[in-house]
Amino acid sequence: MNKSNFLTICVLLLFLLNACTLFIVFRNHHQNRNDRPRGMEPGNYIVEQLKLDAAQQQQFGEMRRQHHELAMHIQHEEERLHDLYFSLLKTDNPDMNKVDSVATLIGVQRKAQATAAFDHFRQLRALCHDDQKKLYDATIDEIARRVTGPPPGREGHPPPPPPGE
Repeated sequence: MNKSNFLTICVLLLFLLNACTLFIVFRNHHQNRNDRPRGMEPGNYIVEQLKLDAAQQQQFGEMRRQHHELAMHIQHEEERLHDLYFSLLKTDNPDMNKVDSVATLIGVQRKAQATAAFDHFRQLRALCHDDQKKLYDATIDEIARRVTGPPPGREGHPPPPPPGE
């Protein structure tokens, strides 16, 4: 076999390998999107799990709208602060006091985000009747998991042990 034939075979094998890889990736991506249960958007999930009546659903819809507006405001501010934070790296001698201040402000936004979520779910519990509060208590962990989700790359993995263990 001469050098030209060998290279041609190698190129064809690499092409087939790439085509198979792309096929598998797109097939799995398409399957994962279709495996999602219908109607399990977080709001619908909460309505179904807590068996909210029509009046409660209307109040919950307004609560969700207000929470969404607040969450988007917090997210935009955090993004702005991250942009500012990393722009400080564009100099050989960044002002470390400013770096510390911006990092603190990012922490304030994260706290605001957590507090807003806590308040939203506290208001949801207050909206529930006594029998629904039992349902709420039984599903709050699942609600929180759906809201936060696992950290990227950690799906299906247990959390790491605390330092020192």
